[in-house]
Amino acid sequence: MTDQPLTCHCCQRHAVGLGIGRPNAPLWLCKECVGIAEHIKRAKRLDPYELKALDGGVDAVGSYLKDIGKTDLAEMDELEARMLVKAAWEGSGKRLRKLLVEGEAPF
Repeated sequence: MTDQPLTCHCCQRHAVGLGIGRPNAPLWLCKECVGIAEHIKRAKRLDPYELKALDGGVDAVGSYLKDIGKTDLAEMDELEARMLVKAAWEGSGKRLRKLLVEGEAPF
């Protein structure tokens, strides 16, 4: 068993085993963020990027709602509601990685 945390330092998804940063206190990454580790290491503070990444979640949710033709959570079944949250989560992570790779400062 390892002391590895369960979440990615960058996007909070499940971490898979690659640590960046100090050897005695690594920051673990998920499989999607592993590919951009060098960009993540350059970012001193992820908070401003995370705030801008929320726009990616909003965009993804909007697309999902359009696809299923519903806007009221009360009208969704359990799977649709979960897929809505998944769209927000993945959309935010995707936007965060895009911002980091492209060097787009969110401020």
